[in-house]
Amino acid sequence: MTGADNLKIFSDDPAREAFLNHPPGKLILRNSLPAVASMLFMACYHIADAVMVGRSLGPEALASVNILYPILAFFIGLAVMIGVGGNARVAVLQGAGKTIMARRVLGLVVTLGTILGVTGSVIVIFAYPVILDLLGTSGSLGVMAGEYLLTIYPFFTTMILIFVLEQTVRNDGRPNFATGVMMGMAGLNILLDYLFLFRLGMGIGGAALATGLSQTLGAFIFIAYFVYKALKQKAGLRFGIPGGGFITLKMVAFNGSSEFFTSVAAGVTTFLFNRTLLYYLGSDGVAAFAMVQYLMLIGSVVFLGLCTGSQPILSYNHGAGYHDRVKQTLVRLISISSLLGLVFFIILRTQSAAMIVLFIPEHPEAMKLTIEATAFISWTLLIMPISIISSMFFTALEKAGSSLLVAMSRGLVFTVIGLNIFPKYWAETGIWITPIFSEILTLLLVGILIYRWYTQPEISSVRQVVEPLPSIES
Repeated sequence: MTGADNLKIFSDDPAREAFLNHPPGKLILRNSLPAVASMLFMACYHIADAVMVGRSLGPEALASVNILYPILAFFIGLAVMIGVGGNARVAVLQGAGKTIMARRVLGLVVTLGTILGVTGSVIVIFAYPVILDLLGTSGSLGVMAGEYLLTIYPFFTTMILIFVLEQTVRNDGRPNFATGVMMGMAGLNILLDYLFLFRLGMGIGGAALATGLSQTLGAFIFIAYFVYKALKQKAGLRFGIPGGGFITLKMVAFNGSSEFFTSVAAGVTTFLFNRTLLYYLGSDGVAAFAMVQYLMLIGSVVFLGLCTGSQPILSYNHGAGYHDRVKQTLVRLISISSLLGLVFFIILRTQSAAMIVLFIPEHPEAMKLTIEATAFISWTLLIMPISIISSMFFTALEKAGSSLLVAMSRGLVFTVIGLNIFPKYWAETGIWITPIFSEILTLLLVGILIYRWYTQPEISSVRQVVEPLPSIES
């Protein structure tokens, strides 16, 4: 490619110009703040959704949704896999100036997501009774779980596409638009929850319908955005004829495998924690652990928002061979997330009792256990940000093996080891220190992997592999 060709592609694509030329700190701020806002709003929406379901239908209704999680987590994991893996590939291609191929890969990922959604719906249609039997549901709990599943399955395809296309819009340099759509979708879901549950009395099926309709509208807005770009022949990302073949499919699946594993492992480790807590502490222990997870939720989604917003920055510059900018972005992300982790740690250590009262004011034993658990688990906030950022970092650079290793170790292996050793010696205290043990070992692993990446000859010895591309202003 000649310098003139490179300049033409560059000048015609504002997103690529920004990701490759603007200061990394400015890019992180511009792209991560909307993503963090979106994540925080979605977290608040999930809490509000649970409150309305619980208040209108009771705790059994909440349990009926939760009982479906093992099945839904598998499909969510697949959606995350193709969304994260596919968008990382698209952004790397964009960074390398291969816009036509990036559009074809986007078409392939959208097609794959559609096939996955339709397949999931067909499975529910033909295996509905088998699914409920496998989950062990019975009585009124089984009836409500079945009603929720039968209402939500027609929306599987659009629920997958909204996840895939939200990150694609961010890759296209439109983080505020992506955040606006997701916040509008969450607000609509809350409004429909109120209408269907409290005004129309539609039961648990109404909650499922509210989720399906709101996410479908969001998906259609994103689809319309890319269709409009295609019709107007606008620069940057838009739908292309699916291409890339089996090699690209394999790259997408492998690169997103860590996110798939993280989703599935979350269900497995939650089950293991609950089983251990029931043995040592009974239901109050499970309630305490659930409360700690709610208290940690805000910190977790902020770190994930930083990851979502920063992935295009890393992928574009990696694709362009700008290794110094990749390093600068990583250093800034680790610094920002570590500082935020310290802030959340201080808040949780000083305000946990006041926050717990909001959830369970009339259960003193559960409150006592929650405060005890928080005193231990809050320490993970000092370590967790680096692990989360590092897993995303390797995915953005298409270092799928490293990303998967971090996700497997943190999400399952170290947790299983801890739960099988520490409670035998320290009972419930051993349960609470298991997350700390897992995060410390993950931090050591991450340090080794980043050092190995950093000391590669092409990374450590080359300041800039190509001449910086000129900005449009120049």
